[in-house]
Amino acid sequence: MIHLLFIIGIVILLFIAAFLSGSETAITGASKAYLYHLAKKGDERAKKVIALQEDMSLSVETILVLNQLVSFLIPTFSTWYSFKYLSPTMGTICTSVVAIMIIVYAEICPKMIAIRFIIPFALFVSPSISKILQFMRKITLVLEGCAKLSLKLIGIDIDNQKTEDQSDEELRGAIEMHSSEGDEEDEEQKKSMLKNILDLEDVFVNRAMVYRKHLRTIDISLSPSQIAKEISNCPFSRIPLWKDNPENIIGILKVKTFFRALQLANGDTSKIKVSNLISAPWYIPETTSLLDQLQNFRKKREHFALVVDEYGDLLGCITLEDILEEIVGEIVDEYDNNDTEDDIKIQSDGSVIVNGTAPIRDLNRQFNWDIPEKTASTIAGFIMYEIRKIPDIGQIYVLSGLKMEILRRQRNQIVKIKITPQITPNDESILENEN
Repeated sequence: MIHLLFIIGIVILLFIAAFLSGSETAITGASKAYLYHLAKKGDERAKKVIALQEDMSLSVETILVLNQLVSFLIPTFSTWYSFKYLSPTMGTICTSVVAIMIIVYAEICPKMIAIRFIIPFALFVSPSISKILQFMRKITLVLEGCAKLSLKLIGIDIDNQKTEDQSDEELRGAIEMHSSEGDEEDEEQKKSMLKNILDLEDVFVNRAMVYRKHLRTIDISLSPSQIAKEISNCPFSRIPLWKDNPENIIGILKVKTFFRALQLANGDTSKIKVSNLISAPWYIPETTSLLDQLQNFRKKREHFALVVDEYGDLLGCITLEDILEEIVGEIVDEYDNNDTEDDIKIQSDGSVIVNGTAPIRDLNRQFNWDIPEKTASTIAGFIMYEIRKIPDIGQIYVLSGLKMEILRRQRNQIVKIKITPQITPNDESILENEN
């Protein structure tokens, strides 16, 4: 009879240990995103798993305390039984078998099952673990306090340790790991778009804006008929109007508003007072992140803002389309000048000829280069910052592992650059000679 009771007792303890071991793996490894999806559908067990994950430290500590207690009881019970009812030889065999069973059936098997069926396993154990956590909370907190005190004695203060938020990197890792059936190029484009969304918070508007020299503006002192002619030749839906000098923007004219007024006036431009049609310009600092500006566009229901520096000087403008292009890439419609081929020309030898105004971000994304973006927004600005002088035509510099040759210069502005990604020893000597 005692032998049967021993077997039943060991089986029960092994089952409890297996349950706790698998629960730890399932709760810590279950996908939060999928659990939130189930919780929104009304799955109460998913909500309990989420609650356990939100208090992960206490949940894991409770499971470990109970698991250690059971793991202590099994060999203790086995040793007592072997010494009392078995011969030395049989006792040794018995304790060895029990030890192997603990490893296989209380650790390896439940963890394998939990990993294989992680969501169903987590949902299955969540009600029981939640009740156990409520019952054991005070005991676990006392043990946790003892552990923290012990760590403080050796100079480790858990409460004051600042842990870096890794959620962003986890998302990036998940994006890289994601794969599905379909065209490989489409998959890479999807991944690039998702990563670009994560980058919006770290990119300022001055990296994506249209620069002042490329702004299409109109002098408000022109007659309505002249303004109508200017608008008809302009592909944009919103146009800044200036007074006295081009940097003194006094308002934004919506093309749709102007032509609606023109229609109401039966085509008579003399009846139109342009100053009544404009809206106040919206100025934003150049240090505004793209994510913040996207949210601001939504709140104000606007698509256009002017960018200024710390002194209030006009730098350019940013539109909703500019931000969207940072996510999905260049958007070209029937009104855009499709001069991309003129901006970037890939040569047969692998080199690339680019305009000096080409954004560094676009070049890095298109060619997988690693040109720093902190010091300048355009490739010409980057070269000027690095060499600290105005280069002459034909000069060659090696910057960020790329050979950059000045092809054309207009006054003090770099207009055309030839960039070669492959650097040879001869190129390094060219750089030394130039310096």
